[in-house]
Amino acid sequence: MVRLESISKVFRTGSSQIVALKNVTLHVAPGGIFGVIGLSGAGKSTLIRCINMLEIPDGGKVYVDGHEITALKNRELREARKKIGMIFQHFNLLSSRTVLENVVFPLEIAKVERHEREKRGRKLLELVGLEDKENAYPAQLSGGQKQRVGVARALANDPKVLLCDEPTSSLDPQTTRSILGLLDTINKNLGLTIILITHEMDAIRQICDEVAVIADGEIAELGRVIDIFTCPVHETTKGMVRGLNGIDAPDWAIRILEASAKAKDKKVIKLSFVGESTGQPIISSIVRDFGVDINILTAQIDHIRSVPFGVMLVELSGNNDKIMEAIDYLHDIGVSVDIIDDISGFMTKMNGGANL
Repeated sequence: MVRLESISKVFRTGSSQIVALKNVTLHVAPGGIFGVIGLSGAGKSTLIRCINMLEIPDGGKVYVDGHEITALKNRELREARKKIGMIFQHFNLLSSRTVLENVVFPLEIAKVERHEREKRGRKLLELVGLEDKENAYPAQLSGGQKQRVGVARALANDPKVLLCDEPTSSLDPQTTRSILGLLDTINKNLGLTIILITHEMDAIRQICDEVAVIADGEIAELGRVIDIFTCPVHETTKGMVRGLNGIDAPDWAIRILEASAKAKDKKVIKLSFVGESTGQPIISSIVRDFGVDINILTAQIDHIRSVPFGVMLVELSGNNDKIMEAIDYLHDIGVSVDIIDDISGFMTKMNGGANL
């Protein structure tokens, strides 16, 4: 649906220049929710604005629905933009117009008959849950309601792609979840391709299928959200997932872990689960089949979309050969196992955002 080929963008001010994007190549499949995440100044907002040519790339090509947007000029570009909706961070509503008038403003510009555009606008307000606010003005709305108006307006021209530039960064956590849920519903019900720009990894976790991590104007990591979360490689990504998929051990658990790591008949291991392996009764299987005792010291299980993932620190006690057989069994059923010898070093790495 959206393809970027070697996109570059440089901002020049006098004798200085800022390289915002460096040969960025991306492919966004139709019908999904694709996230682009990065720290402030990484280039993510510039990237999304290059898709609809609000920023003109210095190099490379942008394709939307098979058409090269970077090759279009004037009227052709304006027509192409009608099929690329955009939601802004700060809403950008017209304060002197009612909610309904804001929603139908793109249709007014497109010279759609008033009756038809108001009919379309009311349907969109119903879609975003604001059918009772059509005569209100932006000043009378909450932040979440303003963003819902922005969503409805972005859908007015029945776009094929919806670009979302930090749509929740000005909202509180509860409202953020509400807006993300609305985008998820729109994606499912309308089959609309959505590209979400954000600096919040939790937003990516909630609704995105794939994600690109951008750092210093380049793509640092790219792939399925579940893979990026559970096996981050780039330091920027590790920092972003810290606290979302980390694991915390209380002092008493660390003391047990440190003692166990030194004992000959014990092993301290970290178990990482993704998908189906999360629901398997591995604890009872190990105790029953291998005669190995398990002491669970700390654990965390969460979900990305409908895929569960989790991390667990456990102490295995028993015959060393049986412990190793149990570890082999865990590998065989798709559980990632790390044997931990240096507990303090391990916890330091975990607190620093090391891989799960």
